[in-house]
Amino acid sequence: MTSHQVTYQGPSSFAVRAAALLADADGVELTSATPPEHPSGSDATVLLTLLVEGTAGAVGVAADSIRVAMPPEATVTVDEPVDGP
Repeated sequence: MTSHQVTYQGPSSFAVRAAALLADADGVELTSATPPEHPSGSDATVLLTLLVEGTAGAVGVAADSIRVAMPPEATVTVDEPVDGP
């Protein structure tokens, strides 16, 4: 399995939903998450970093499902695959 880092930045009200969409995606396993950071100093915006395992295609489809549902001011990025733990 290949590990991928997925980063969500946006409204805190959608962060749990983003993580759930990722974790529930076919072929993707959520393996860890960092505590949310508040880069703007506001509780309204969070930076959430998640580590998942799956193929690049499955992770890409999962990220796209988040993008379709997320607020317009939010972003989701998928970093290059990293070696699994």
